[in-house]
Amino acid sequence: MYVCSCRGVTDRAVKAAVASGARTVEEIARECRAGSRCGGCWPVLAELLEQTSSDASSRHSEASAAA
Repeated sequence: MYVCSCRGVTDRAVKAAVASGARTVEEIARECRAGSRCGGCWPVLAELLEQTSSDASSRHSEASAAA
């Protein structure tokens, strides 16, 4: 799904940016250009950032518990 229509960036690209280390909306914009034009998608980027970070934390916690 497209999350940034100005730059044609998908949610997959945003999630990849977060997986690569982006921890803020500004870092996502630098990494994949989403939100770097008008900023209208920043709320969606923030939501994806929180969601993706939470998912990664859950997976890390589960892996630690299994070890």
